[in-house]
Amino acid sequence: MKIEITYSKHFDLILHVLAYLKVNNVSCCYCPEYIGKMAIEKRDFDYDIIPDIGLLQEYYNNNFQRTMLINFLPFFSSNFEDMKSILLGYEYFTTDDFQYFVNPFIEILNKESAFYFSYWDAIHANTTSLRNIIEPQLTNEFAKYSCVFKYYKKSLQAILSHSITKNGRGLNGIENYFTALAPLKDNVKHVFYTIFHEITHAFTDELLQNINMDDGSHAISENIVILADYYMIKAIDPSDIPNYLQWLAQPTESCLLSAFSIDKELDTKLQCLLSKIL
Repeated sequence: MKIEITYSKHFDLILHVLAYLKVNNVSCCYCPEYIGKMAIEKRDFDYDIIPDIGLLQEYYNNNFQRTMLINFLPFFSSNFEDMKSILLGYEYFTTDDFQYFVNPFIEILNKESAFYFSYWDAIHANTTSLRNIIEPQLTNEFAKYSCVFKYYKKSLQAILSHSITKNGRGLNGIENYFTALAPLKDNVKHVFYTIFHEITHAFTDELLQNINMDDGSHAISENIVILADYYMIKAIDPSDIPNYLQWLAQPTESCLLSAFSIDKELDTKLQCLLSKIL
């Protein structure tokens, strides 16, 4: 089991841009507070992203099942140019996707990068002390759950983000790795739970046949992950349950079990899977 904690300037650029884009589901990163903060940071920058990103909003939402892949394809990239090549070469984007979303989105990235990359460098430098504290603590947290990585014969790639405004991102497409992105915060437990949540999706989503935002199956998949992590924390580090409840904004364990319930058949499948992992 190997734990890699990294940072990605070019991935963060996409997440920074997505903070300006209103999305009609829980993947939304739109954040007026962040936009207000950036307005101050960008006061001497002559490119206004808001009109351009607004032109893409309708197409993004109407074709979300494909366009949302901009949230995940960057996991496969090593730098900005590599990421753009991956987006431009993705075979499942349609001709309309390229014309009405991908190409203009990349043009926005090119323009916004003139400000964002220097901003990111400054933020990264200013968080050196925090990163030096968080990284070993995060490594220790994941070491407690080595049984998960041993069972799936995988290591962990964790990207800590300076710009994601809301939920994390996870990917199950890189061989031999669980891969996840979470916001860098000074609360190591909250960083850990976000990453743990994303990598748990990689194996609990298999309990459902299809998952999308439109039919309620995504909400069910979220409940399964929250319960799976609860059961694993309770089995491995029960003293951590109060912290997990705080992260979920749930006052008690019974409230958690009620708020994120799943049907009996799914719960049986989940318990069977966890019995193998634990």
